[in-house]
Amino acid sequence: MLRHSYLIKKAKIAKSPISGRGVFAKELIKKGEIIAVWGGDIVTEKELKSLSRKGFPAVYHYATQIAEGFYLISDRRGKFLEDDDYFNHSCQPNAGIKGHLVMVAMRDIKPGEEITYDYAMTDAGFKYSFKCSCGMNNCRKIITSYDWKKKYLQRKYRNFFSWFVEEKIKKLRRRR
Repeated sequence: MLRHSYLIKKAKIAKSPISGRGVFAKELIKKGEIIAVWGGDIVTEKELKSLSRKGFPAVYHYATQIAEGFYLISDRRGKFLEDDDYFNHSCQPNAGIKGHLVMVAMRDIKPGEEITYDYAMTDAGFKYSFKCSCGMNNCRKIITSYDWKKKYLQRKYRNFFSWFVEEKIKKLRRRR
């Protein structure tokens, strides 16, 4: 199968206690190490909605907004997911985002540990909410596409938001 993304060889896909399948460390991943580089097709919001209506709902579910009106998806035809589509949300993540598409370890990640990130780091364009099942002590219980606006998360994840979300945070701060 053609791959558009990169996933570190120190990781694998396995059954996740958080949700379905997840990405797990097979060996120690050091703080700052690149875990994944997301790739795929870039589509407009209109194309994304059209694909979703054409019977490819997973395309919409796994899309990542990278700029106003533009989204990264694994496959325009909705035929496959890539390994990087299995990163689950956690309210106490061990990975974060650099730039648009690079996921890095925020701390050392031990073998067997699920690699997670907080969806607030990338999701600012969709309107959604879901019940969190990360199981962490600091769990927010309900995750929304507006969590990036929370000041405490902006402080907690400073330098680990995608470029798109970081730009939205800057605009929000200028309005305050």
